[in-house]
Amino acid sequence: MAYFYRMTADTNLDDFVRPGEQIRQIAFACQTSSFQFLDHKPMIVEIAEDGGLIFPDFLYHDGVPLISRAFKRILDAQGVDNLFYKPIDLVDAATGIHEEYTLALPPRIRAVREAYMRLLDEDGDESEGKELIKDEYGIARYRINASAVGNYRIFKLADVWDYDIIVTHSLKEALAKAALSNVDFSEVKED
Repeated sequence: MAYFYRMTADTNLDDFVRPGEQIRQIAFACQTSSFQFLDHKPMIVEIAEDGGLIFPDFLYHDGVPLISRAFKRILDAQGVDNLFYKPIDLVDAATGIHEEYTLALPPRIRAVREAYMRLLDEDGDESEGKELIKDEYGIARYRINASAVGNYRIFKLADVWDYDIIVTHSLKEALAKAALSNVDFSEVKED
């Protein structure tokens, strides 16, 4: 049994919301978990014309994770207290329909075993910038040092450029039991 899982979404945020300055404003801060560039003020984001009006429990793209009220209730009930929260209201301007979401941004922590990273420069040649080793499908392969995770049950990985959100087995089980929509998990190895 794996202890850590990648949490992903089938339908991503980019397909759902209208591209705009609001999402671009928070994207870099979300990608790098730079909480200092975010505030807790509510934000309104327009739904794309072809985004539909079915609101899944999890939307994720380019490092920007949005969760539904049901998803947030589970995190609260599980005692998850290490996320940065920001209210995001998704609005369909044509119909006036809106749905409340929350930006739920995990911190980045140093928990990747160095053996699964290589040093690359800007041209992709071996040098000083760290990159995860990837499989033939472009999916990062790494092992997590469980002793470096501490009491976090949801986090991202520091010192690597990827957008993976990692959850512990117990949190994955709680989320899976709730049968939330648009939330998928894949195993991550641990050392």
